[in-house]
Amino acid sequence: MPAELPETPETPGTAKLSDGVVTLLPPPADEDTGAGDPVRSFGIRAGRCVGSVGLRFAAAGLAHGDVDVTYRLHPDARGRGFATRAVLLACAHARCEGARRAVIQTPADDPAAAAVARRAGFLRRGQISHRDGTVLDWYVRELARA
Repeated sequence: MPAELPETPETPGTAKLSDGVVTLLPPPADEDTGAGDPVRSFGIRAGRCVGSVGLRFAAAGLAHGDVDVTYRLHPDARGRGFATRAVLLACAHARCEGARRAVIQTPADDPAAAAVARRAGFLRRGQISHRDGTVLDWYVRELARA
């Protein structure tokens, strides 16, 4: 399982939003809907903006304490570990926000998305079939406090 990220010295109990390679950039203050919003979006920066990661704290199918993690990378940034690093940073942030378990849902036919989940310490727990025929693999990771 990947190492946990350290707390910031300035604010114990909160996650750093950078690991030295990838930095998560919150939206500008005028786009932030406040701490009560169940969705947090971050830009992924690795020298330049390479994608985004999102956290949804309330959604259909999530248990209390779960957070749904989503991620996207620009095609030219893939294959360098940026998505995995961003997911780990986002999970540390979600843990500090009170989440106890992270969930990633990937299309069953997308091995690259599944590989990111596995590299970030998520375990496959099954599949979900939607009425429209979409099949998603369900990955989970406990976010226990260290």
